[in-house]
Amino acid sequence: MREGTATDPGVPPGPSVGPGEPERLRIAFFTDSFVPTHDGVANETDSVARALVGLGHEVTVFTVRTPGTLRNERREDGVRVRRYVGVPAPGYPQYRIALFPWGAAFAARGRFDVVHVHTPGFVGLAGWLAGRGAKLPLLATYHTDLAELLRGAGRHRGSRAFFRAWGRFGVDLCRTAQLATAPTDAGAAALAPRPGARTSAPVWVVENGVEPERFRPGITAPDWGARLAPSRPPFVLFLGRLTRDKGVHRFLDAVDRLDLGPPWTALIGGDGPQRGAVENHIAARRGRISHLRYLGPVAESEKPALLAQSSIFVLPSLSDTSSVALLEAMAAGAVGVVTTRGGPGEIARRSGCGLVVDPEDAGAIAAAIQRLLRDPAEASDHARRGRAWVVEEASSVRTARGYLHGYRRILRPGTPR
Repeated sequence: MREGTATDPGVPPGPSVGPGEPERLRIAFFTDSFVPTHDGVANETDSVARALVGLGHEVTVFTVRTPGTLRNERREDGVRVRRYVGVPAPGYPQYRIALFPWGAAFAARGRFDVVHVHTPGFVGLAGWLAGRGAKLPLLATYHTDLAELLRGAGRHRGSRAFFRAWGRFGVDLCRTAQLATAPTDAGAAALAPRPGARTSAPVWVVENGVEPERFRPGITAPDWGARLAPSRPPFVLFLGRLTRDKGVHRFLDAVDRLDLGPPWTALIGGDGPQRGAVENHIAARRGRISHLRYLGPVAESEKPALLAQSSIFVLPSLSDTSSVALLEAMAAGAVGVVTTRGGPGEIARRSGCGLVVDPEDAGAIAAAIQRLLRDPAEASDHARRGRAWVVEEASSVRTARGYLHGYRRILRPGTPR
């Protein structure tokens, strides 16, 4: 955890409980993406909520309701979840838009010590209203560069203007909290005060965290090699949303340039608007089918094994302020070929987890993959350093402690960092 772009001093355990402050904090998460939906924000909020409960605090997650889920639930891990009815998002049917989450703003009154907003959708806006209207301490996290994420989705001038406005709204929502956090310096830079702004929240960097005991090398079941026979390892993996900002089409272009000599198999896992394009690309190259496979959506329970059995994880994204998928791959022992854009390149440079490339240069992506395939010793060294960095710097518990320090700072203004 650090402020702005200052050197990381390490996350402290947090100050001791102050006068009048409850030892057991009641924390409200507001997020438009949460399990059983699986993306970076959903996985991050889920794992950190569990970590906070494990540290002795209460966490209630306000989110959108997906089919097959309960409206109100107290899970076995102690996390409470309150869901609000939603409809599929246009163009992104795996996501849902909450229709009437405004009751959440009233539900938070008098019941929580701090509100933490994770997304700028309708649920996130309800959390912002809960914090501002009920005068609850409000922390907001900037997870995603929405302007970059949605840039490729806008086909008309009006839609592009809407997407730009939504991106600005996400930034402004964080700026108007009492404290804003971002997972990397790149994300924090987006929250810098605008010229002439009267107020702007202080910005802390609290790195995303994953569970290194769950994502680890050596997981052999299920056996993806046997499942994908006659495909052969080493596996070169793209795993994430199939969208233009995530760069699955750039991954495909890079795979087309790879030398077919040494044995390897390129795998694509995930779902999204580009799924049809991926399937068509593979169908048009049936002569290379043993080198390129589409897995479809990967069950969350099977993801640790897939990452542990993959040698190279490729992330040619344009929109990530960090990347939970990259951290999971690092924890599982995969070496990265990582975008220079946003937070992933920052993570790769700090950790030494892999090679950093221009995500829009398919030739550079292919050359990096080829280099790692031909030099297993170099790949193993990057993988070892990446795993060690996650264990030390990017666990869910460490992230939870960073947030706790932020919560206590806004509960007790003037507390020294």
